[in-house]
Amino acid sequence: MRLTIFAAALASAAMISGTAMADTPMPMDSPIMIDGISTVCTGIGDGAQNDARWASYPIRIEFSNRAAQYLSGAHVVLSNASGKALSAFDCAGAWVLLKVPAGNYKVTANLLWNQGGGVRSATFSPPESGQKRVVLQFPIGEAAAKTTATAPSGTH
Repeated sequence: MRLTIFAAALASAAMISGTAMADTPMPMDSPIMIDGISTVCTGIGDGAQNDARWASYPIRIEFSNRAAQYLSGAHVVLSNASGKALSAFDCAGAWVLLKVPAGNYKVTANLLWNQGGGVRSATFSPPESGQKRVVLQFPIGEAAAKTTATAPSGTH
């Protein structure tokens, strides 16, 4: 019991200080600062997809399978162009939104619930305006998909 309370207090302190612990999931639909980067973990329901707050985030990372079905629950690492990890966190949703300064970045993710799904990564730069989709597609069939939803739409 004391260990559980201590772990919860430690996780809360890490969130307050701005550094997410890799094994502590981010809160859903709540922007937080992780090492100076505004980050949001969100789902794909109508309320989340159409939330006006998310339009101000220039990067939207999406997790999906080969059938273009959204997948939720990933461990995410954001690195700069030289490979230095900037942040690492777990997101229970199918989207991660980032406000990063101009530059080149790499995102790497693996599914928390299916380690056999492999690791996927992509490089990106934030657009001057609008929102860029970065889709990480995992080689998982329809039957193994944890979350099924509408297929991701075209890029913006």
